Amino acid sequence: MTLSQVPTLEERSAPEGGRRDAIERCRVLLAREGFAVWVVAPSDGRSGRSPDLLAENGARVLRVFVLLDRDVDAQGTRSRIRAALREGETRVCVPWPFRWRMLSNLDRWGLSGVSVTGV
Repeated sequence: MTLSQVPTLEERSAPEGGRRDAIERCRVLLAREGFAVWVVAPSDGRSGRSPDLLAENGARVLRVFVLLDRDVDAQGTRSRIRAALREGETRVCVPWPFRWRMLSNLDRWGLSGVSVTGV
């Protein structure tokens, strides 16, 4: 296990069970929608703009970001999502209580058309 894979105290104590659990919940939701889903493994060379999941259903490909509480308002979140939108269809998954805050941020940032799912 690399340092980047070690859950932080916030992630370990999150009601949803942390980042790994949030990614798994999002993966299951996408699979129910008929998508084949791959987790994008973090690596030392991974840019901060990479999605957490890639989902494919025929010719349709989604870049999916799974955000915890601290990620919703983080400075890098806007640039990560904007970069993914330039590449194609993008979705954001957040724990349910933060869905409206994420939608508000997307509106304020001028990033329309991004689907936000509460997991």
